[in-house]
Parts: sequence; C-alpha cells; structure tokens
Amino acid sequence: VEHYAALDAQKYPNAQAAGERWRKYLEEGKWICHEDNFWVQPSAMWEMPEPLRSDMKDRCDLAFVKGDANYRRLLGDRYWDYTSPFGDVVGCYFPCPVCSLRTLKAEVGCGMEKEQVERAKGLDDEWMVNGRFGVVQFGPGASR
Repeated sequence: VEHYAALDAQKYPNAQAAGERWRKYLEEGKWICHEDNFWVQPSAMWEMPEPLRSDMKDRCDLAFVKGDANYRRLLGDRYWDYTSPFGDVVGCYFPCPVCSLRTLKAEVGCGMEKEQVERAKGLDDEWMVNGRFGVVQFGPGASR
C-alpha cells in the first residue's frame, strides 16, 4: 500500500490514487489485515485450521483468493469436471463468501460453462496451462 501511495502522481495517477485510498481504508479500519501461516502452506483450503476458520466465518464479508496456486488449493488440486459449479465445489465449505481470481496455468478447474470450455479448446490446445485464459468466480461460502 505504501509503495503505491508514494508513487509520482504525475506519472502514475491511478496507481497513486489507489494507494492513497487503500491506506485510508487501513487507517479507518475499513480494511483489516490478519496474518496466518496457513496462507503460505500447500494444504487444501478445506483443511483451514481453527481459529482461522471461525474468525473468517464470523468476521469476513468477502475473501479474495488470487492466483493459480491458491485456486488449486481451493479445489484441493484435484480433478473436477470443468462444468461443476464453483459454488458446489468451493462455496459449500469455504467459511465466508469467496471470490477467486485466476489465470489458468494448470489442468484443474470448475465452474465453467460447457460452451466456454469448447470455445477455449477450439482456440488453443493449451488453453488450461498457458495463461491465455482466466476465470473470476464467486462462491457464497458455507452457511453462517
């Protein structure tokens, strides 16, 4: 946040303004950052330990999970039918609503419409692994 807030506003007006806005959110308590060693481990997300699970269930309105490795953790790095609904695969166990942002770089995925999968296959044989395509997916989380 500090890096972006300190950028030259003439050269990088949008990034600098975002940094200022993010810093303000942190100062006002609108954004709260919590560290936990779980986030840097290879475990499947459904292995999230207590008290992290309860804390997220009780206090987190929306979690963002970014990147291919973390997406694979959401899916347990297991094969799912690409058309299996994201909400059924992830939304049923994740402790709060979750938005996943991912560039496809491994043959693991779900929540894609059959037509999208077929179109991607037709455009690029390596569509699941070369980073050309990505997904943004939402799951409502386990019942509160």
